[in-house]
Amino acid sequence: MRSLFALTAAALTVALSAPASAQTSPFVGTNWTLTGLTENGKLVSPGQAAPRPTLSLSGTAASGSTSCNTYRANFATRGDILRFTVLSTTRRACPDRIDGLEERFVNLMRGVSRFAVQGKTLTLFSGKTDQLVFTSSQTMTPPIVSSGGKGQGMTTLEGNWFVTRLVAGGRQVALPAQASFTFAPDATGFALSGTAGCNRAVGRVTTSGTAVTFGPLATTRMMCDAPRMAQERALLQALSGTLSAKFSSSSLVLSGPTGTVTLSRTAGAATGLPSQPVAATPYTLRQVNGQAAPTTPKPVTLRLEGGRVGGSDGCNSYGGSYRMEGNQLVLTSPLTSTMMACMDAESTPLLSVLDSRPTLTVQGQTLTLNTADVTLTFGR
Repeated sequence: MRSLFALTAAALTVALSAPASAQTSPFVGTNWTLTGLTENGKLVSPGQAAPRPTLSLSGTAASGSTSCNTYRANFATRGDILRFTVLSTTRRACPDRIDGLEERFVNLMRGVSRFAVQGKTLTLFSGKTDQLVFTSSQTMTPPIVSSGGKGQGMTTLEGNWFVTRLVAGGRQVALPAQASFTFAPDATGFALSGTAGCNRAVGRVTTSGTAVTFGPLATTRMMCDAPRMAQERALLQALSGTLSAKFSSSSLVLSGPTGTVTLSRTAGAATGLPSQPVAATPYTLRQVNGQAAPTTPKPVTLRLEGGRVGGSDGCNSYGGSYRMEGNQLVLTSPLTSTMMACMDAESTPLLSVLDSRPTLTVQGQTLTLNTADVTLTFGR
């Protein structure tokens, strides 16, 4: 995706450095939810099937949801002028029900040049005729679920959870791969993201009392080995519809008609380290499937240190967190990336490989990432 503007944060500061820019803008510190956007020259409301995009501004930082992914950028104002720097977004696979809302939202955000606030309505003007209309909401409080047990109080779903036990059809299901989910609170419930064992999953979750309701979960469509696919099918079936929730000190048990899922705040025993130590210095891509690496504006690099993965994909910088399950590299957060446009650059499969639980091996100065279809060879 091309950058929102060619302006950098430093350029914004220079361009909007008049004294008025130091004043607090009327929309800063408020959570805004999209209620309308321009489509074919007419202002329309987003479809009801998709979560609404959001916008929050604090200091000089903007962040929110695109309806599927999360984004962040810097911004500056002067009078009613508003400019964003490059948007950095996650890259989750979006379900069909989003129906192009994310793309339309980001495209309009690219052209934002000024704003207007009237009461609880914020209008961002994009290009010559287009608009994004938001309404304000109170500071968001995460929904809560009763623990169902004496003395436990109220506990939120917010945060990271690991699947430690799965029962389906009255039988315990083997868990050959670590599955984990993140619950991120928003105005009406939680946005869910994570991995079911093979594919990444996204969706919506709402709560009421001790009940937790999972909306349809959308997943990527990779094929893994039979045991992991069996785990994923059983897990996604168990996490469907309305389930009862019971909390203990560090675990959550979700029970429904098709199964029971036990989640824990800590990962299971499957986590580990690669067979050889990984150097903290960056590795540079040398080969893809045995052939010379594609020509890119910048070297394609990989750095693994302190549970963080990052580097360059040849055009943009990327980053995220990971853990090791034996010799498999597993992302524990969606990768974020800058959004610069690099014309005529050959693409590389690095980000998709990192998202596919690759096998990581290190021999001397060579690091290799392997999936069923791709082998990436790096050197130092």
